Amino acid sequence: MTKDNIIVAALRLFLLRGYRNVSLMDVANEIGITKGGIYHYFGSKEELFRASIGYLFDYFGKRYTEFLSKEKTFRGILNLLLSGEQEAYMEGLLNIKPGDYRANNASLALEIMHNFPEIQEQIDQGQLRLRNIIKEKLQAAQETGETRGDLDAKVVATIVLSVSSGLNVLGKNIINSDMHQQVIDSLWQLIGVNDVKE
Repeated sequence: MTKDNIIVAALRLFLLRGYRNVSLMDVANEIGITKGGIYHYFGSKEELFRASIGYLFDYFGKRYTEFLSKEKTFRGILNLLLSGEQEAYMEGLLNIKPGDYRANNASLALEIMHNFPEIQEQIDQGQLRLRNIIKEKLQAAQETGETRGDLDAKVVATIVLSVSSGLNVLGKNIINSDMHQQVIDSLWQLIGVNDVKE
């Protein structure tokens, strides 16, 4: 059993149940090791939680950065950020059914904000980096004429990031693949140049 296996199992449980409702014994049982096996890597539940949340944001921060750096069009950026594929990837990575963690998402976020300010700072810095990447991609798209040049790239990047984050908390009765596409198309109507072929 590797340290990453423990982190992924703990992260799954924290997302499904919240920080307060998960013990180190729960994590040990989840992956079939002893509680001592966890103590080999982590001195406490708090340390494991910090490592799990850090893993989540580092992993997806790197993944987003990699994919965004490869994407050549801003329409492609919108598709990447707003299509729901990243959420599906996370659900697969953590073996979580779609929407299972949504109910605890808000309470977990509140626990982080109130009890783990250093994690909240890490999240904030990651969001800032992602927003800046989106802004740079939009500025490049403005220079090539793909998107409207009269828009403030920082503001639009903030809107795109906000929409991306917001879509994650909406239920399947509100957001599905068709709605994801409609959101992308609507945003594109606002920022895209009509004569650019997609």
